[in-house]
Amino acid sequence: MTEDTLLQLMEEVEREDPIDYANLPFDDAALRALACRLIAERSSQLEASGLPTEALLATMWASTAKLVLENMVLNARLLTLQGMPDDARALIERIARQSRGEPGEERGED
Repeated sequence: MTEDTLLQLMEEVEREDPIDYANLPFDDAALRALACRLIAERSSQLEASGLPTEALLATMWASTAKLVLENMVLNARLLTLQGMPDDARALIERIARQSRGEPGEERGED
């Protein structure tokens, strides 16, 4: 997987599910390119390792699961540090419900 190909794929995914950079003092295009560079390098290393395809896929899925877990923990930690531990708990519960295919609670308009 080349960096450019990955960047194109990532941009397609982000059109469907945009990332909220929350006015961070970083260039989001540069962050996106950095992430793609890191993953492309990891992909090249894995492909050069000679592992069978099943082992490569298992490694990629395990890495993806770790990133999803890290994202959930960071979001929950941020909410907790902002004094909203109940919102952090609700976030994790909502994600758990969605993972089980249960309908989410709809938020009403205020």
